[in-house]
Amino acid sequence: MDKAILIGLDLGTYNTEASLLELESIAVALNIEVVATFTQKLKMPNIKTYVGSGKIAEVKKAITFLKATMVIFDDELSPAQIRNLEEILDTQIIDRSFLILSIFTERAKTKSATLEVSLAQQKYLLPRLVGMRSSLSRQGGGSYNAKGPGETKLELDRRLIVRNIAKLEKAIKRLNRQKRTSRKARTISQIPIVSLVGYTNAGKSATLNSLIKLLNLQSNLVFEEDLLFATLDTTARKIVKKGYPAFVLTDTIGFLTRLPHAFINSFQSTLSEVANSDLILHIIDGTHQQKELHEQTTNEVLSELNCGEINTLKVYTRLDLIDKTKKRPGFWISNKTLENLNLLMELIYENTFGKELIAKLRVPYNKQKIVHTLNEQTRILDTKYENNYIEIDVRLFEKQINHFQDFIYRTINSTRKNTG
Repeated sequence: MDKAILIGLDLGTYNTEASLLELESIAVALNIEVVATFTQKLKMPNIKTYVGSGKIAEVKKAITFLKATMVIFDDELSPAQIRNLEEILDTQIIDRSFLILSIFTERAKTKSATLEVSLAQQKYLLPRLVGMRSSLSRQGGGSYNAKGPGETKLELDRRLIVRNIAKLEKAIKRLNRQKRTSRKARTISQIPIVSLVGYTNAGKSATLNSLIKLLNLQSNLVFEEDLLFATLDTTARKIVKKGYPAFVLTDTIGFLTRLPHAFINSFQSTLSEVANSDLILHIIDGTHQQKELHEQTTNEVLSELNCGEINTLKVYTRLDLIDKTKKRPGFWISNKTLENLNLLMELIYENTFGKELIAKLRVPYNKQKIVHTLNEQTRILDTKYENNYIEIDVRLFEKQINHFQDFIYRTINSTRKNTG
């Protein structure tokens, strides 16, 4: 196992301690042991070595004493800084962006995720070519056997990388066209999209699975594990509940503090599903010490994706781990005990299909398809068979009215809530 020393710079612009803890969790997820952490308070980074000469001397001693095989910096380093630090410290130098790229590469499984990770790698590598052939070769092929950029001399050819970027962008555009076709089909059939978003490991996949279990649809369960970036792909499940209209529930890549802008650009294909949502469920780990920071980070990414106008509900997870005798703001659920999951389902329907109404419909006997749809997508309250039509009283949602408009005889407001 590789041993790493972490270095963070306190510039007064973010919580350095929290950021380093996050960096450590990423390193551990990549099977790297963190043996020491150093911080330094400066007004601005040292242009040559990121931190000051005194701190560099301390780190050099620690490398020898602790037998560290790499030093990981909690920021994106310039090519010159990486080169200078490798010469002085005589060890592998990794920056925050490279480490994130490494875990992205490890987690990418589908064609879409693999293409997007490859694009992010190439964009990371391109500006670091000048004067960095040896450094990048070492960065990707040193003691830490990363799958990241810089593994062969061939990859260090600028023209090849430019061609690769163009090829990857073209392939991603092709996938985007396929996704747009799929979205268009959902739009025509008026199936709304509900997207789960949030910080990595906040419980998005667990929430999706909890809702699936609630409806006894276990065959549709998604991969779920307590680790960072368990999935990089958008997973979509059609939620069909007897007596209710269908909707699509999607789970996508988790967000991270100070995720480089280039990474967000590379993952536009995956994240585009969020921008096309009818409702966003912002999933937050309610027990995490940095939950406010995680919430802020997610809001910033949503803003970058131009999702500010989409209706959003905050959902705090891990209700089973908190003291219920104390007041807690916000809406909470437990994916372990399924507490409040019925209520969450109610909120989803209310925010995607509107208020509940009771409607009286008169359906001609030759329109049995409408009767079948009513049985599947609404709750039948009463049925009477008249001479020329079937009179059916149903409980349904506002946005379903248009679908049955030709057959509605009368509607009244419903004061009753959904039963989830």
